Amino acid sequence: MTASRETFKNYYEVLRVRPYDPPELIHAAFLAQIKQWHPDKFANADAHTLAQAQERSKLILDAKQHLCDPVRKAAYDQEFATRFPRRFEKLSTKARVKQRQFTVEDLLSGAGVPINPNAKSVSDSESFHFRWLAFSTRVNPRTKRVVFNVSHFLDHNPDCEVRFKLDYDLNWTPFSRERIYTMQYNRHVALAEMQARRVTKKGRILYSPRIPKTIVITTYAAAMKQKSEILAHLRTLRNRMALKLVIALLGSAFVPAKISAIFA
Repeated sequence: MTASRETFKNYYEVLRVRPYDPPELIHAAFLAQIKQWHPDKFANADAHTLAQAQERSKLILDAKQHLCDPVRKAAYDQEFATRFPRRFEKLSTKARVKQRQFTVEDLLSGAGVPINPNAKSVSDSESFHFRWLAFSTRVNPRTKRVVFNVSHFLDHNPDCEVRFKLDYDLNWTPFSRERIYTMQYNRHVALAEMQARRVTKKGRILYSPRIPKTIVITTYAAAMKQKSEILAHLRTLRNRMALKLVIALLGSAFVPAKISAIFA
């Protein structure tokens, strides 16, 4: 992405979301915005209003392409943080004002998308809804130092704990209520994960899904190249493990037959 300072678009403002918002919320925000500004709704309007709706719709579609694709979002966030560090940091850490607190269900219903009634949250004894399940990162490409921030998540889930896998080949950190984690890397990309848990009043432990994130540490091209190499390496390891398992299973199946043949 090679936009100049004058043409750089803040797609988070377009969709009214934040960098730490989960993908499903960003997509729901897109549906709500495109429904509001779709040119078909302005078919009977004057030429100027129709042109405004068409321009706005194009901007909304551009925002979707940049923010709903994980790879493009990582590159966009990296450029945003590099070109406008203070603005991006404020956007990534400032809590959403009360009037703008909304859920995926709110956005989808407002966009006319039917909601499955069976998918609504249930009582605490059955399930728990982790709100704003996401984390923000701030990267210093020169020092390769990354700051992980879960303040927004813990603000909305004060009785939860989080843990991080700060890279694909590292162990998980212990569950805690720490808000800031820092990590020094020696590569171009990091494949990090976050997971939350909550202990109910009855002592039941509820775990959230794992939230993965690709962190571009140096340049986008170098990071994507290294990510492809890492994923290929992981696939090779999985294939080897699967082959060993098959061999072990086949070996255990033949051993009883050999023993029977010996004593026959």
